[in-house]
Amino acid sequence: MMVRSSLVAMILVAICVTSTLAQKKHAPIRDDIPYGGRLAPRMEEPVFAVCSKQGMRILVSRDDGRTWKQTFLGTDSLEDGGWHGTFAVYGMASTRGVIAAFSGWGTPGVYIGSDDGENWTHLNKEAAKLGSVWGAAGGNGIMLTSADQWRGMTSSREAFSAWSAHSVKSLLDGGATHHMISGFGDYEGGRFIVVGDNQHVFYSDDKCQTWRHSRIPEEAGAGQEVIAYGNGVFLCSYKDHVARSADGGETWTLHETGLKGWGKSWRGLSFVKGEFWLTAQKGSHARKSKDGITWEDLPKSTPGGRFVEAESGTIINVERRRYDIKRSEDGLSWETVFTAPQEDVSWDTAFAVYARVNSFKP
Repeated sequence: MMVRSSLVAMILVAICVTSTLAQKKHAPIRDDIPYGGRLAPRMEEPVFAVCSKQGMRILVSRDDGRTWKQTFLGTDSLEDGGWHGTFAVYGMASTRGVIAAFSGWGTPGVYIGSDDGENWTHLNKEAAKLGSVWGAAGGNGIMLTSADQWRGMTSSREAFSAWSAHSVKSLLDGGATHHMISGFGDYEGGRFIVVGDNQHVFYSDDKCQTWRHSRIPEEAGAGQEVIAYGNGVFLCSYKDHVARSADGGETWTLHETGLKGWGKSWRGLSFVKGEFWLTAQKGSHARKSKDGITWEDLPKSTPGGRFVEAESGTIINVERRRYDIKRSEDGLSWETVFTAPQEDVSWDTAFAVYARVNSFKP
C-alpha cells in the first residue's frame, strides 16, 4: 500500500511540475501598456500596418509602403511558436480610424489598438478576461473576434473600450464547431460573417447584436482558412474549394479554384484590384476571380500570402514564414521593401491592414 501511495504521490508531483512549466511558457502581459478609453480617431493620414504571427510585433508605413517602423511589441518571447499562448496572434483589423491586433489562443485574449499607428493601448478600460482569438474582423466602427463553440464571439462597444460576448450554442442545435474565423463586408450596409469547423456559419447585420446560422455544404471538408468580401460576394477558402455566398452568408455554394503549387499560403485569400486573389506558398501559383466562380492565373511574378490595397492603388503583401514585406504599384512587379533581421516567428509578417489614422509628428 505504501509503494502504491508513494507512486501516486510521485505522479501527482510530476503532473503539477509539468503544469507549472506549461504555464510558464505563456508570456506575461507588460504592465506598461496603458488601458483604453482615450481613442479619438480623426482619419487624417493613410498608413499600412503589419503584424507578426507571434509577439504582436507591429510595423507601420506612413509613406505608401516604402519604409517601415516598428511601433509596438507585445513580447519577444516565442512561447510555443505562435500557435498557442498570450501573444499568439490570430487577427488584425481596422475600422473608422482604429487599427487593432488580437492574440491569445489557449489563453484569454489580448486586444491592442491605436488611432495613430504609433501609440498603442489595450482596447478595454481595465484588466479583464477577453475572448480567445482564432479570427478577427472590423467594420462599421465595430471590432469582432471569434473563437469556438465554448467561447463564441466577442464584439466591441463604447469606442472600443468595452466588449460583449456572444454565445453560439443555441444556434448550433446540438452541433459542434471550433476554430472560428471572422470576416466583414459592406453587404447591404455591413455584415459580419463567422465560419467554424463542420461548416457552421454565423452572420450578423446589426453590428453583432444578434446572430443567425447557416451551413456551408459538407463537401467543403475541414479547414476553413480565411474570409474575403468583394463585388457583393463573400468567399471562404478551404483546401480544395472556395465556399461562395452572394446573399450575405445565408446560402453557400462550392467552387473549384484550380490552385496548384506547394499548398495554399496560410490564410492567403484577399480582395484587391477588384478581384479575389488566392495564392499558394512562396509564390508557386496564384489565381484570381471577380466572382468566386470563374478563376484564372495571376502573373507568375505574384508572391504568395495576403494582399492589402491602399487608396493610391499600392498593394502590400506579406506571407507566413517569409519574414519580409513586398510592395507593388501595378500588381505585376514587386519590390521587397522590408526584410526581417532574423527569421523567427516574432518577425513572421503574417497580417496586414490599410487604414486612415490620426496624423503623427514625433
